[in-house]
Amino acid sequence: MTISNGADNVHDLIARRRRERDRIPRRAIPDEGVPVSSTQERIWFGEKFNPGFGFYHVPATLRLRGPLDPGALDRALCEVIRRHEILRSTVEEIDGMPVQRVGDAPTGVLRSVDLAAEPDPEAEAARMAADDILAPFDLRHGPLGRALLLRLGPDDHVFVLTFHHIVFDDPSFGIVGREIEALYTSSAPLPELDLQYTDFSVWQRERLRTEEVRSRLVDYWRRTLEGVPRLLDLPSDRPRPPHRSRAGRFHRSRLPADVVGAVRAMAREEGTTPFTVLLAAYGVLLSRYADQADIVTAVPAAGRIRPELEELVGCFINIICLRLDLRGDPTFRELLRRVRHASVEGHDHEEMPFEELVRELHPQRPRSHTPLFQAGLGVRDNDGVFLNLPGVRASEFVPDVEVSHFDLMVDFSVDGDGMAGLWGYNDDLFDPATVEVLAEQFTLLLTEACAQPDREVGDLALPASPRPPRPETVRAEEPAAVLAERARHAPDSPAVTSADGTLTYAQLDARAEALAPAVRKGAEPPAADTPELAVWWYARLKADGGPWDAGYARAADLASRIGLGATGTVLTFAPPASGALADAMLLALSSGAHLMIAPPEAAGDAEELRVLVADATVVHAPPAAWRRLLIEGALPEDHPFTALCDAATVPAALARELAAKVPTWTLYGERWAAAHRIDPLAEPRRGVPLGVPLAGTPIEVTGRAGRPGATGVPGEIQVGGAATGDRGRILPDGSLELLGRFDRMFTVGGFRVDTDEVARSLAGRPGVVEAVVDVRHDRLVAYVAGDGIDPRRLTAHLPEYQMPGSVVVLDELPRTARGDIAHGELPSPEAPGDEGGQVPIRGGTEEAVAGIWRELLGVREIGAADGFLDLGGHSLTLARLSLRYEVAFGVEVELPDLLHHATVREQAALIDERRAQAGLPGEETS
Repeated sequence: MTISNGADNVHDLIARRRRERDRIPRRAIPDEGVPVSSTQERIWFGEKFNPGFGFYHVPATLRLRGPLDPGALDRALCEVIRRHEILRSTVEEIDGMPVQRVGDAPTGVLRSVDLAAEPDPEAEAARMAADDILAPFDLRHGPLGRALLLRLGPDDHVFVLTFHHIVFDDPSFGIVGREIEALYTSSAPLPELDLQYTDFSVWQRERLRTEEVRSRLVDYWRRTLEGVPRLLDLPSDRPRPPHRSRAGRFHRSRLPADVVGAVRAMAREEGTTPFTVLLAAYGVLLSRYADQADIVTAVPAAGRIRPELEELVGCFINIICLRLDLRGDPTFRELLRRVRHASVEGHDHEEMPFEELVRELHPQRPRSHTPLFQAGLGVRDNDGVFLNLPGVRASEFVPDVEVSHFDLMVDFSVDGDGMAGLWGYNDDLFDPATVEVLAEQFTLLLTEACAQPDREVGDLALPASPRPPRPETVRAEEPAAVLAERARHAPDSPAVTSADGTLTYAQLDARAEALAPAVRKGAEPPAADTPELAVWWYARLKADGGPWDAGYARAADLASRIGLGATGTVLTFAPPASGALADAMLLALSSGAHLMIAPPEAAGDAEELRVLVADATVVHAPPAAWRRLLIEGALPEDHPFTALCDAATVPAALARELAAKVPTWTLYGERWAAAHRIDPLAEPRRGVPLGVPLAGTPIEVTGRAGRPGATGVPGEIQVGGAATGDRGRILPDGSLELLGRFDRMFTVGGFRVDTDEVARSLAGRPGVVEAVVDVRHDRLVAYVAGDGIDPRRLTAHLPEYQMPGSVVVLDELPRTARGDIAHGELPSPEAPGDEGGQVPIRGGTEEAVAGIWRELLGVREIGAADGFLDLGGHSLTLARLSLRYEVAFGVEVELPDLLHHATVREQAALIDERRAQAGLPGEETS
């Protein structure tokens, strides 16, 4: 024996003894039960928040072809459940704390249904499997697992195995499958387990209470996640609701063999794993969409941190938050090394349960999204088949069961030589077409990254989006011909009417002919809103004699889309010398119609509006005018004119309400560049639909360094090659969408907020005619104008990070001479320091609620506007709070109510309401 070998043996002996000393001990289960693990606690809380909706169900569904013995399968399942105590456990609440108890072993668990006689056995199997997977579990009484066998025909079955997540996780299927395989063909028992899940949960609780372990974990994660963005704000198709739901869908994709081969080669070259390569590319994709270089993604971790846990069934899986750093525009190779380092470090500290991490870091507890992360990625090394019985061929059978815990979660699994991708997404936020494009872009981005790893990630190209469709250009002589025809055959018909009088088409033609020589010499158009502007445009047409003017092309195209003809009348409220006035004039003249220029102040007078629109064919008006017409019922029912609105200022709700009465189009740009017909039945979108460009108007969305943008990826809208400052994107159908303005995006409270988006959302609320949002004293301030506005209810539909700190109600919003909001003239609200600190408690129920909070949270100073979670509350204290309210006030207040009514004042009002409904006395005073 050499010295070195002896030293190695000594080190091995020391390590073995340390492992033996640190082994998880076996413990007896006391009568009062065993505390749940940290992961179980998070799931228990989530189930109480959303009971009975299948969010925490862990299913596996297999198609089994071959001679199957259902009796042997049932006996094997029963023995597996007997061996693993967690599979016959239940969870109940004692003094606000979840506790697990172990029940008796079952004698039969497999329910069988014969579908062979059904007209479509496979479809019926899919329906029954989905129903079985989503059927609720009773955590208190159990059982927390079930098995269903559906017979489709001879030697053809669908096997559905579903457990509640509080007792099971995905890796447990592999353990269960191996044990079923061994027990299916043999009556010999398997060796008894040395440990049970309850041993782990007690050990974990004790271990996480030790100062050494806890401080090591907390210090690492606090340091790693310090300063991360509060939200990965992917450009969703619909506004984020104030309360996160788990409404979800799945999109299935596939990475072909050549791409997977390139991923594996890249991983070998860099000494890492294919998962790390996939995660790095995923980070690039998220960065492009969210326009963020600092991203946190969720990664599932098996959670079996000790060797003795490897063959134990239960809920071990944990979520670790990996910070992906794309700052400084690294090459993909450098990013890959950063991601590898983050992944190794994160897994070295995966022992920190996610719920404990949230509790320790105490970020603001959002109700509209998950804390710390909103997107994630995982990789499985199997294809979903966990059971291989002799003579039976198993394959995955996929029923239509779709829920989503996060905004976006992608799972990849082995699929032959390639990989199958499952893109789970919250369909409150995203359309199927959007996620389909995401999946396609990921494959292309991954391919390019592996082929050119030394390119900067910002230079990795996503596929360029299709250019928005452009209508054919109208021939140059058409507007001149239209005007000449109108002047010749209807010389006395009105061409332009304003406060200065009316010009007939004959007068317009004559004066334009006289002005044409001056226009050829460079005469500029007049700045006033008089018929003289129409004379200049017509003179320019006569003077040019050839090149088709883009303004006329747009106008002629719009006239064609809305059906405007020579007998029509266009009424506009456009302010003096604006581009919108010029385009309204061109719209009328290109059709030989009559243009009426209304004084802008007329938009606020319902009676004058009624008179003005009575004879109009097309009405172009600001939101205030449309709101007034709708409120006063002044829209003529027997004269359905076409409404034209400014896309950037008309609230979506107002546009839909108007479109339900008359054909309604929105127009983009001061000089109209794109048009969109409003569908009154369409779902509200987060952005503003702009439709497709008008003829002769090239519109692009450009990304980094002016490159053409990719489908769905935000960038700057350019009209005719000129930057607009507008943020937008091209949708999968090729149409444009406005997301806001770059100069109206601010970081408030750690969140990036588009104040125009918030203003559009507020402008759709009852009573609000118009709204604008500014940032004052590092907080959002909303300014609204309208009738009967209740500031307390105005913002209830917004997610927390978009809620204004103040709402200022004005008679009308100040405007510039051009009609834009005059932000500098908006009154300044009181500074936060002027509000007198905390909102005082009013006594009665509020004082009783605050007293309970002080006891549970250990906080002395509490105001009526303080939130329970913001003061340090978490899942367990919320459960105890619910219990305390039931004892103190005699009414049940469930967890969702406590989260939706977060402050002292809101909870006190809710309790008073519940007591009144129950016929109990008024305010509680003790």
